[in-house]
Amino acid sequence: MSQAYQHVKYLAEKIGPRGSCTAQERKAAEYIKVQLVKMGFEAKWEQFKSVTSFSWVFGLIYLFFVMAAFIYPSSPYLGFIITFLAFLGFYFETNTFPLFSKLIPKKSSQNIIAEVPARSKTIRNVIIIAHYDSSRSALSFSPKMVKNFRTTYLLMVVAMGLQVFFYALGVFSSLPQQLLWILSLPSAVYLAFTLFLLIHRELFGEYTPGANDNASGVAVLLEVAKVLARFPLLTTTVTLVATGAEESGTNGALDFLRRHQPSKETFIINLDNLGSGNLTAITHEGILGTKPSSPELLSLAEHTVEEKNLKLKFRPYNLLTTDGTVFIKRKYPVMTVMAFDQEGLLPNWHWPTDRVEFVKPENLEDAKELVLGIIRKL
Repeated sequence: MSQAYQHVKYLAEKIGPRGSCTAQERKAAEYIKVQLVKMGFEAKWEQFKSVTSFSWVFGLIYLFFVMAAFIYPSSPYLGFIITFLAFLGFYFETNTFPLFSKLIPKKSSQNIIAEVPARSKTIRNVIIIAHYDSSRSALSFSPKMVKNFRTTYLLMVVAMGLQVFFYALGVFSSLPQQLLWILSLPSAVYLAFTLFLLIHRELFGEYTPGANDNASGVAVLLEVAKVLARFPLLTTTVTLVATGAEESGTNGALDFLRRHQPSKETFIINLDNLGSGNLTAITHEGILGTKPSSPELLSLAEHTVEEKNLKLKFRPYNLLTTDGTVFIKRKYPVMTVMAFDQEGLLPNWHWPTDRVEFVKPENLEDAKELVLGIIRKL
């Protein structure tokens, strides 16, 4: 059994489900820190406050839309203002710029950070990042529904947009407000259903073992760290970041960014969901408006694949946010490494079947060689 696979097994089975801001997440952080210290690193423990679930943030936004549907007939201006602010909050939160999440009660999470200084003068900096918490399951991620995740998500965005549009017409035009309110009702009903799904998730969803998402990424990060501990790069300083609370809204990456403010020339390699399926370099990332990944990192990935005879695909990713999204939305040079099944889905994504037996050791080894090849070529 490879050491990378042992890391996955320990995180997913020995520690088990690791919900954001939970005691199990903290145990995972302790394990990662111990592994880095064993390699000779001075691993830092950086604690921060985070919301415990994205359900609270987006549930509040959808609740505003539902409330506006009741308020609008008696107070059109107030109904419009509520929906407009809710849509604005949705846009910012989706693009990893916290707004409404600042109103939500928070608990403690933590990042684990280790630095590998360049052997000579530092010319460039690289951050390798992977989150170690696991998600709560939800009906929208069930095997029957997850295939339509992107479609249902876009329908939800359209529903919000239509409700804002109809209410704006009612306020700023001479069209009959009652008719416009009736036309907006299907959107409000759809958003009420979406709110119900989030409530159901918090009441009945269970934290997943998180073997693929994302013990696999952490395992690769640790194996890359082991190699760098023995053979640091000549002119490149590498920072290794294991983030907490990614599944509740990329909060670990956001805290790292706020605290450390790396220069915009820093390269970011994000490792997420890469243990099962076809190893893939993400070319564009973002759920609402994709941003291109770093051309230089993608080019180096191509050269590494040819040199090491690895199997690697290239494709965009436009589902939920990752730690990479945090940086790519702020114009950092980023490349996320993931793996997808034959249908273009993340295997066992946010579902109780995200277990160790579905993680392929060869994926972990190939991902490690890919990352090492890229940073050495830098």
